[in-house]
Amino acid sequence: MSILEHAEELINEIQNRLEEFEQSNEESVERIHNQLEEQKNKSEEQIERIQSEIERETESAEEQIRRMQDGLEEYHRKVEEQIRRLHEESEEYGRRIEEDIERIQERIEQSREKAEEQMERIHEQMGHNHEIAKEKIERIRKKTEEYKENSDERVDRIRERMDEIRNDSDSHYTVRTHVESETRVEDTVRMLMERYNAEYNQRHDMSTISNTYVLNGVEILKYSGKYLPLDELDKHYPRNEWLQTLINNNISIENLHDYCRYLNARDMLMRIQKRPKVWTSGLFDIAPTESWETYQEAYINQLVNPEKAPHA
Repeated sequence: MSILEHAEELINEIQNRLEEFEQSNEESVERIHNQLEEQKNKSEEQIERIQSEIERETESAEEQIRRMQDGLEEYHRKVEEQIRRLHEESEEYGRRIEEDIERIQERIEQSREKAEEQMERIHEQMGHNHEIAKEKIERIRKKTEEYKENSDERVDRIRERMDEIRNDSDSHYTVRTHVESETRVEDTVRMLMERYNAEYNQRHDMSTISNTYVLNGVEILKYSGKYLPLDELDKHYPRNEWLQTLINNNISIENLHDYCRYLNARDMLMRIQKRPKVWTSGLFDIAPTESWETYQEAYINQLVNPEKAPHA
């Protein structure tokens, strides 16, 4: 094959490829054109939807603005109406105040006139009373003089009567004093119980206690919890007898706090009775003893001293 023939074949092949390339390009351009046309249609539809939504939102916003304007106008109208009513009420209130002031002034004037009349009557009454007082003073003075004249005779008679009473009373003095003393103690106990029992019972039911006593580094007595039941305390140490014992020992119960404190002392004493080692410990500055009766008496005597009293 000659060079010319070979060149012609190459030229033909290149032309064929160019034709194929042009055909492929035309197809690509047509596809791109179709895609662009499709995207354009979609964009136009989307724009139409957005415009529709914008129009709807605009209409809704305009409706809301209209309602808000109507509400604002109604609010202004109500405010103006309320201001008008307040103004009218204020004027009415001011008018009533003025009327009240006038009535008060009239009452003050009437009261002043009545006070002046009453003061005048009081002055007249005082003058009258002054005359009566002078007459009474004169009568008292005369009676005093008469009494002075008869006083010596009366004093002698009184002395004679006192001697007779003294002679009669010497023989009965001891018995009467004892009876009167017991009567006073019983009356005091009864008065204390009538005054404080109810509140003491209520406090006792709600109270708790916690005590620990150490002597020379050794724990001697410890207990905690609620107080012993009242019926148990009153059975072991009857309330009236306990109070009478305290009063006989010159212990003064002046208020509810003292009443509760001294009655609660029975609680500790009953607990100590079951712990003989406390009796011999010297706790509370009570002399050691093995006799319960001796310890019990010393315990009660120690209640007189608030600083050493063996209870809270």
